[in-house]
Amino acid sequence: MSPELVKIIAGIVATFGFALIFRLKPHHWIFATLDGAIACVVYFLFAAIFPDNVFIPNIIAAFCCSFGAEIFARVCKAPTTVFMLPGCIALVPGGSLYYSMSNLLNENYRDAAQYLLVTIEVGAAIGGGIIIAAFVKYVVFGVVDRIQSKKDNKKRRYSIIFRQREN
Repeated sequence: MSPELVKIIAGIVATFGFALIFRLKPHHWIFATLDGAIACVVYFLFAAIFPDNVFIPNIIAAFCCSFGAEIFARVCKAPTTVFMLPGCIALVPGGSLYYSMSNLLNENYRDAAQYLLVTIEVGAAIGGGIIIAAFVKYVVFGVVDRIQSKKDNKKRRYSIIFRQREN
């Protein structure tokens, strides 16, 4: 079994674990876990394409995770954060944060700064992906909602006209 596949499975299990820790309703577990799986797969797919860059895979994975959470929130009629928080857990840079703190305590400041910059870069990528997904959701769903409301207004308008003619 490839190391990436093991990491994807571990990310999915971690996402499910955090769905339990955050006390999600049982019918939301599958969607939150699916959101984490999407984030893991997208991350490793783009990490293979951009092997020397941590920002691009993380921002794209966070975008996909956040946009998926927006869709799941509409489907399940629940807040977006219910699906986004467990879904983004697998992207959190725990290893680089650990190594930066370990090197800082061992007074190895050069390595600590290097790991800390990676941690900040990944955190900024996750935040940026979430913000971009929220903006895209606002634009896309706003257009869809406007089209839907125009259709509803036309139906109401025609029903009022036909009622008046009947009287």
